[in-house]
Amino acid sequence: MPNTSKLIFIGSSGAIQVPSFHCTCQTCEEARIHSKINRTRASVVLSGSENILIDATPDVEFQLEREKIRFIDRIFITHWHYDHCFGLGAFPFFFQVGTWKRERIDLYLPIQDMDYFENIGFSFTKYRYNIHPIMPGDVIELPDFMFEVVKTTHSVDSVGYIIKTPQKTFAYLVDGIIPPKKTIDRLKENHLDFIILEGTVDELILPKGQTIELWKNFSITDAVAFWKTLNIPKCILTHTSFHRWNIDRLIAGLTPKERKTFENNNLGLIFAYDGLRIEL
Repeated sequence: MPNTSKLIFIGSSGAIQVPSFHCTCQTCEEARIHSKINRTRASVVLSGSENILIDATPDVEFQLEREKIRFIDRIFITHWHYDHCFGLGAFPFFFQVGTWKRERIDLYLPIQDMDYFENIGFSFTKYRYNIHPIMPGDVIELPDFMFEVVKTTHSVDSVGYIIKTPQKTFAYLVDGIIPPKKTIDRLKENHLDFIILEGTVDELILPKGQTIELWKNFSITDAVAFWKTLNIPKCILTHTSFHRWNIDRLIAGLTPKERKTFENNNLGLIFAYDGLRIEL
């Protein structure tokens, strides 16, 4: 296995990009002025002898072009929500331009999503994918990485991944709140170097009587609180909207200065941004 593997955050926002075309809050207006605050929908590429994409967002063509990634060998999907899988429809068209390493892309789908893919959403793309159904407990050994599939608490099909390289072990758990006990046990047993969690909203203000369990997305404070129960030295927050949820709508969230202060007050915490690279 090579020692040059990288983790590339090609997108780091939630389902709503920052800035969002319909929003004129302070967060989005600042992002229009300062391009470094821009965020596209959350996805990562593991780059080694192969390029492995986790989640194919609707922004995937732009993301791969921006990061100068010219081929994808495998795609792992976490769950069947628009912002995580609707980029799958674009890939068959890529084979018509340029030179790809493979005639097909290996696609790893939660088993509950097979029917959506084959009969509802993307049946026209099947000829370009080798489809592998996956479920929690599965272990997939690849040339540069080993993936263990774990359950997350977000939707019926949602999964995350514990990923191992010769040097690093980490987990990618996006979306979801506190995962099932079996997943927490596996996180602790693997002695992770870092964990990637979602922090969809900066603050979550819910209607009276509603709980986070009904929301199924972490606020940044909830995500950090969960991370600190795991005794993992580093946490990267992605799937961040830069907004607060106040009862029934998004409003402006933390400023970049406030976000930096939040990092400084939580040693080991990093807010992901589009283009962030981690050596593995």
